[in-house]
Amino acid sequence: MGIYNFGDSSWRNEEILVSLSFTCWNCNNQVASDKGYKTHNDNLRKKIYLCPHCHAPNVFDVAGKSILSPLPGKEIKKLPENIKNVYDEVRKCMQSNSFTGAVMLMRKIIMNIAVHEGAEKNKRFAEYVDYLCDNGIVHKKSKKKADSVRKLGNDANHEIENRTQEEAQNFFEFIELLLMANYEFADEGEDKNA
Repeated sequence: MGIYNFGDSSWRNEEILVSLSFTCWNCNNQVASDKGYKTHNDNLRKKIYLCPHCHAPNVFDVAGKSILSPLPGKEIKKLPENIKNVYDEVRKCMQSNSFTGAVMLMRKIIMNIAVHEGAEKNKRFAEYVDYLCDNGIVHKKSKKKADSVRKLGNDANHEIENRTQEEAQNFFEFIELLLMANYEFADEGEDKNA
């Protein structure tokens, strides 16, 4: 239903607003709503629209821009539970602009995928990236991308500097593609946990 459960519409004193179409930050559904709240101060003019699907409050500023962005990425099917849990954490970090944390968690996803696919535990991160490349889990045409992920993951873990939105977004796109190709679109019977 969403990250947070807002239950059945238990909001009090809702107003009827001009209908607005938006992607809910909580459930990622494209919705339209005319229920919510608005400020009656002309200087603020913020509005809160209630999602008709999950009942989450979606806050819009004076310009009509959403204050909270939807979860980035896709809901990926057939992920092993430990990988899914970390992927969900990454999406929340990306949503809240916590890019260094997102990169460090994506490093953990790489390690989890490698172990799930047969690599030994307690290896170095670089060895896990090599394992994924050597065993065809990372497509051969994505090896350069995997090498850049290796460097970024090591820098995030061992250096003081924060990671940028662009770095995190590039890593996230790589992770999302890797997860979709190897789990959601994997042939039946290929998933060890299916």
